Amino acid sequence: HQNSAPLNGDPLSRKAESLLTEHRLQIAKGWLAKIIDEIEDLATLESFPTQTSIRASVDVLEGLATALHDDRALIEFEPGGLYYEKSATLGLVGSGRSSDLMAVARSMQALEDSIWEMMIGAFRRDDRDLLRLIMRLRRALTGVSMAAAEACYARANSELDRMAHTDALTDLFNRRYLMRELERHVEIFKRYHHPFSIIMLDVDNLKWLNDTYGHATGDAALRHIATLMRNSIRDVDFACRYGGDEFVILMPETEKRVVEIVAERISASLQKTKLKIDHSLLTLEVTVGSASCPEDGTDSEHLLQEADASLYRLKAAKNRGGNVTAGGQLTG
Repeated sequence: HQNSAPLNGDPLSRKAESLLTEHRLQIAKGWLAKIIDEIEDLATLESFPTQTSIRASVDVLEGLATALHDDRALIEFEPGGLYYEKSATLGLVGSGRSSDLMAVARSMQALEDSIWEMMIGAFRRDDRDLLRLIMRLRRALTGVSMAAAEACYARANSELDRMAHTDALTDLFNRRYLMRELERHVEIFKRYHHPFSIIMLDVDNLKWLNDTYGHATGDAALRHIATLMRNSIRDVDFACRYGGDEFVILMPETEKRVVEIVAERISASLQKTKLKIDHSLLTLEVTVGSASCPEDGTDSEHLLQEADASLYRLKAAKNRGGNVTAGGQLTG
């Protein structure tokens, strides 16, 4: 910004400056009284920075008065400026939810309305008509700004929420989300007796892929498996990355006999597919186990343990050369 000298200002600006300077404490107190009157819970009221807000609002009003004729003061309302920083203090109330963001916007509108109302009462009729017109236009534009800010805030929160429960590598749900959904489905079973099942999948040769071809190849294998899993399940199912080389699928309203068929199908599909590495086609070796509620347990920890046990029974049988189902049962 280029430095500019203070402007002398026209009579209207000078009168507005005088009014703001003379009534700044009255405006600040009236505005804060309105805001406090609208607070409906004790926690928010206790967190309201009253003394800090009074000092900051009076300082901001003094800055507004000066900015009416001094470009240097006006620049201080831009990011990084003195009055910009003081104005930030006026928004330090609430928990940071979207509703609090809108409450801050409304409180800023109330501060602006207090300024306009004080000025309208002090000016002559022609000037009052102009001020009313400006006030109405500003109120509408504030509504536009609030709507735009709320939409931006909601989109940012939605993306943060998605990132919080999504595995970055595979774009599947992560372990935290799985545990939350698993607990929810346990409660649904206890209340409504709706069965559900889980499938646990382990990539047998991921370490070999990493050691032989590098971790980038291992990551590509995990993404490939995640894609095949998504294509093999229903929209109501939850495919999750459980650990480094383990995946879990939560299947609502699915009984034990059905989940074992689905697990076999996923296992066969994964082992038929080939992963292209440079000029080679590699087979992904997987082992799949499963557990069902209520047959194998009615709490999340026991169900995960049973799915893990069935997976390792199958893995041990494969290592011995036996034939097993995806549930870990020997067939011969």
